[in-house]
Amino acid sequence: MTHSGAFPMVRASDVVRRRLRSRAAVPDWMRIGCSVRGPLASLATAILLDVLIRHGFPLPHPFPILLLMVVYSARTGGVRPGLISALITVVYAAHFLSVPREPLHFTPASGYSLLLLGLVSPAIAIIVARLHSAVERSRELEMSSEEVEALDRRMSLFSRASATLASSLDYNVTLRDLARLIVPTMADWCAIHVASERGALRFVAGSHRDPARDLLVRALCEYGSRPLPFGGRGLDAELTEVTDDLLRERAEDAEHLKLLRALAPTTFVRVPLLARGRPAGVLTLATSLEYGRRLGAADLEFATELAGRAALAVDAGRLHREAEEADSRYRLLFEANPHPMWIFDVDTLAFVAVNEAAMRHYGYSRDEFLAMTIMDIRPPEDVLAYPPGLGRGSQREEVALSQHQRKDGTVVDMEIVSHEMELDGRRARLVLATDISEKTRTRAALHRSEEQLRQVQWMDVMGRMAGGVAHDFNNILTTIRGFSEVVLHELPEDDRHRKDLEQIVKAAGRGAVLTRQLLAFGRTQTPQSGGLKLNEMISAMQAMIQQLVGADVVLELRLGSGLGPVRMDPGQLEQVLVNLVLSARDTMAGSGGTLILETSSRQVSGAAPGGHVRPGRYTVLAISDTSSGMDTDSPAAQQNGLGLTLAHGIIRQNGGALRITSEPGTGTTVKVYLPEAEAEEAPEFEVAGSLRGSETVLVAEDEEGVRALVRKVLSDHGHTVLDARHGRDALMMADRHERPIHLLVTDVVMPEMGGGELVERLSQRRPQLKVLYMSGYTDDEVVRRGVRSADAEIIRKPFTADELMRKVRGLLDRRIRPTVPVA
Repeated sequence: MTHSGAFPMVRASDVVRRRLRSRAAVPDWMRIGCSVRGPLASLATAILLDVLIRHGFPLPHPFPILLLMVVYSARTGGVRPGLISALITVVYAAHFLSVPREPLHFTPASGYSLLLLGLVSPAIAIIVARLHSAVERSRELEMSSEEVEALDRRMSLFSRASATLASSLDYNVTLRDLARLIVPTMADWCAIHVASERGALRFVAGSHRDPARDLLVRALCEYGSRPLPFGGRGLDAELTEVTDDLLRERAEDAEHLKLLRALAPTTFVRVPLLARGRPAGVLTLATSLEYGRRLGAADLEFATELAGRAALAVDAGRLHREAEEADSRYRLLFEANPHPMWIFDVDTLAFVAVNEAAMRHYGYSRDEFLAMTIMDIRPPEDVLAYPPGLGRGSQREEVALSQHQRKDGTVVDMEIVSHEMELDGRRARLVLATDISEKTRTRAALHRSEEQLRQVQWMDVMGRMAGGVAHDFNNILTTIRGFSEVVLHELPEDDRHRKDLEQIVKAAGRGAVLTRQLLAFGRTQTPQSGGLKLNEMISAMQAMIQQLVGADVVLELRLGSGLGPVRMDPGQLEQVLVNLVLSARDTMAGSGGTLILETSSRQVSGAAPGGHVRPGRYTVLAISDTSSGMDTDSPAAQQNGLGLTLAHGIIRQNGGALRITSEPGTGTTVKVYLPEAEAEEAPEFEVAGSLRGSETVLVAEDEEGVRALVRKVLSDHGHTVLDARHGRDALMMADRHERPIHLLVTDVVMPEMGGGELVERLSQRRPQLKVLYMSGYTDDEVVRRGVRSADAEIIRKPFTADELMRKVRGLLDRRIRPTVPVA
C-alpha cells in the first residue's frame, strides 16, 4: 500500500479476533492495572478540581482536563475504563453545573452543557478505546511499520480533534482549530462551511499547507454566489478526481477558474456535516499537484467519521447559543418586564420566582417573596381556598380579576393572566399581574355616568311627551279661552251667562299655568328676560300652590305693593317657586302648619351685610314655614337638597341670590333676591292708540279652532284675513293673491310644511313680509323645528285676543323688518 498522506482504515481479520479472544481468557494483571489507573486518575482529578474551585482557584472550565483524563483512561485501559472516566466526568459536571443549593436543578444553558458532555464524553471514550484497541491488535499481529505509523497518526488526530471540538462551545473557534489539525495530516488544504437555519452555507474555517495561501483558500470559498470551492450543494459525500475540464465546468468565470488553478487540486473529498438528521455544514478536503498526494476511499470514510464529530460540535454550539438566547429572552420578558410577574408551585402555592416589578409593586424583597405563598398577598377577608383562575387542575391559560394586599396593607385590584408550565419537574404557573385599580375606579365612574345619562335620556323622553301633550292642550285652551273672551266682551254687563263665561275664562287661565308647568318639567325654556310682575304670577299660581302643599297646610300670601317688574323668565320663576314650595312642604310633612309667601322691595348697597348680593334694587320673595326647622343631617334635608340646588342655580343664572335661615324649632325661611328690570328692559314695543288696522294678514294654522279664532279676531279688528290649513296651502294662497300681504301669522309645527320652511320660501318672494310665529311647544322644540333666529317674534299658546292684537299691531307698526329665521 502506497503512502497517501492520510490515515487508511485498519480492520482486523478473523484470525486476529480469535487470537485476541484466546488471550483475553488468560488473566493479565498488567492489563488489569492499566484498566484501573485511568478511572482512578479521573476520580482523583475530579476531587482535586473540586477542592481547587472551592478554595477560589480561578478555573472556569475544568471539563477539558477531565476529557483528557477520559482519553487517557480509554487509551490505557479500553472501553470500560474510558466509560467509567466518562461517567465520573458527567457526575462531576452535574455537580458543577447545578444551581447552588439546589442539587440536580439546572439553568437552560447548564442543561445543554451537561447534555453535550454526556454525549461527547462516552463518544470520546469509545473512539479512543477503539483506536487503542486497533493499535493493540496491530501490535499483536506485528503490523508493518507503515500501518502502525498511519494508525498512530489517525489515533493522534482523532484524539486531538475530539479534544479540540470539546474544548469550547463556540464552533467557529473549534472548527478553525480543526482545520489546522487536518492540514497537512489528512489533506493539503481544506475548507469548512456551516449551514444556517435556512440552509445557506457560510465559510467559517480554511487552511493550507502553505500559510501564505490561507487567504487564497478564503478567497476561493467567498468568491461569487457559490460558497463551496467546487460548486454544488454538498448534501452527499463525494470523492472526485480533479481535471482541468472539471475546473472549467464548475468555475463561475475566469477569475474563479484562476483561483482554482492557483491551488492546483488533484483530488477532493466533500462530506456533509449531519446533526440530528439535518445538514449542519460541509467539510471539503483537497490535495495539490505540487505535493504529490491523492485521496482515496479510506480517506472518504475517515473524513465522514471526522465530519460526524464536527457536526456534533456545531450542533452543541447552536444548542448553547439557543440556550443563551432563551435565557436572554427570559430575562427580558421576566426580569425586565414592567408588570409584576411571578412563578408559583401549583401544588404548594409557594412562590418560586418573582421579578423586580413585583417587588416594587408589592413592597416585599425577593427573599420575603420566596418564603411566602400566593395566599399571603390576598386580603385577610378573602376566604377563597384558591384564587380565581389559579386553582388546581387548570390546564389552560387563565384570565381573572382579584384583589391583592401590599406589604403596607393597601388593597389593589389586579388583573391576573396565568399560564401553566413545568419547572424542574414540578407543575407551576407563570403569572402576569396588572394593577387595574385606576381602571376599576374609572369603570365605576363611567357606570355612574351611564346611569345618569340613562336618567337624562328618560327625562328627555318624558319632556318630549310632556311637550307634545302641552302643545295639543295649548291649542284646545287657545280655542276655549279665545272664543270665551270674545263672547264675554260682547255680552252686556247684566247678562245672566256672564259669570259662567268668566269661570270658563278663569279655568282656561289655570290650564295655561298648568301647561307652562308641564313644559318646565321636561324641557329647558330659552330664558325670556323682561318685565315680569311677581305678585300677579303668585296670585295666578295660588290654587296650584295650595294643591301642592296639601289641605293640612294653610297658605298665606303677604304681597307687598309698589313692586317693580323683575328681570327673569316666567317659566324659570315658576320652576323656582314650585321647587321652594315643595321643599317647604317636605319639611312640614305629617305635621301640617302654615306656609307664608311674602314679597317686598329692597335696595341693596355695597356696604350691606351679606355682601354676596350685588348692589342694586331687588324684589324679595320670602317663603317661610312653621316646621321644626331644617336639620342638614335629616333625610328630609337630604331629599330637599336637589330642589334647593336647582333653584339656587336658576336664580344665580339670572343675577339674583338665595338665602336660607333655619334653626331647629323655629322653622325655615328662604329669601330669593330677584333683580328688578330697568326702564329700558320694558317690553320691546308698546302699542299706543287703537288695535284696529286695515292690513292684509295671511294665517297658517292646522288646528281648526285656533285658525277660526285668529281669523275672527283679526277680522273684527278690520284686517283682511287669508287663512290656510298648512304651509303648502299658504304658499298657493300667497301666489294667487296679487295684492301685498303685510303680515304672516303661522304655527311652527304643521303637516306637509312647517312654519320655518314656509317663512323661508315666502321671504324670497315677498321680502318685506313680517312674521309672527304661534307655538304651544317649548323653545328648544321650536328651534329644532327650524326657527333659529333670536329676533323671531313668537306668541305663546294659549293667548288672548288682546295679546294677539298687541303683538300684531306692534309688528305692523315697526319700521325695521325682523330678521328672517334660517331653517
